[in-house]
Amino acid sequence: MTTMKKIFTLNSMKRILAVLTVVLAAATQSNAQLVINEIDYDQPGTDSAEFVEIFNAGSSPVNLGDYRLVLFNGSTSGTGNVPYDSISLPVQTLNAGQFFVICGSGNNVPNCNVSLAAATNAIPNAASATATTPSPDAVFIREIATGNIVDVVSYEGDCIAPYLEGSGVPVAQSDTIVFTTVSPNSPNNFISIGRFPDGTDSNNNSADFNHMCSTPGAANVANANNCATGLTQITKNVTIQVYPNPSRGIVNIDLSKESLKAVMIHVVDMLGKEVKTVDLGNFNSIYSMDMSNLHRGIYFIKIESASGVSVHRIELSK
Repeated sequence: MTTMKKIFTLNSMKRILAVLTVVLAAATQSNAQLVINEIDYDQPGTDSAEFVEIFNAGSSPVNLGDYRLVLFNGSTSGTGNVPYDSISLPVQTLNAGQFFVICGSGNNVPNCNVSLAAATNAIPNAASATATTPSPDAVFIREIATGNIVDVVSYEGDCIAPYLEGSGVPVAQSDTIVFTTVSPNSPNNFISIGRFPDGTDSNNNSADFNHMCSTPGAANVANANNCATGLTQITKNVTIQVYPNPSRGIVNIDLSKESLKAVMIHVVDMLGKEVKTVDLGNFNSIYSMDMSNLHRGIYFIKIESASGVSVHRIELSK
């Protein structure tokens, strides 16, 4: 009887250990699923279109409410080398392959899920950073229950450990203002840094992040030239509606609420290639644009006028 009890107890312990192993493995996998996928922390003049995009690179859902997004000041002088903001994420399921965008201003960043209290200059960067005198900062995801850092990106150089993976993204590879001085065909207000393909993670920031056209809340692209996609710039309150979305080929652009001058419409694909251009001149009606000759997929309709620029993401599902 005693022997049987020992065998039963031993077998029970083995089963318990097996279950614990599975649970711990699942927890580890869950922690590893969330990555910082794309960042735009710097625009010309006032930084008013900043964002951080989180991506679920795993195969199962994650509750965002179990995590916080932390912004880290990596300066080695003054009050540096400390987190300066910690952002609560909502109790919300992020399914595998989905994006979640935290931005400074939802008015300037499409697909923004959470707007920060500071609409401008919300994400750190040093205006004085250069290749020879970097001034790094970092963004990371922290699990609330354990305090563990799930993913971290150090940019404009190397933050101190553990606020980087491998080596930080160097200034020339991360600063969008610096990038556009050597690539004048890329409007810097449409440039971010990100992973391609989405979720690619070698645990080395400098290898995983490069300049690309901004695509908050959408798939990243391996292109950083002639970017007309990404952020919406409106120099005045222009009311424009684009519908239906998704579309089977005909897209209506409603400009009837504004009397716009010198209206130009540019259609750009996900690789940044301009595939259609329409010159409407002075226009204040509804324009029906035929896109039926284009392949199905995601496109960006950029509407330029004397009043400003507006960018609209549309899906062609013919």
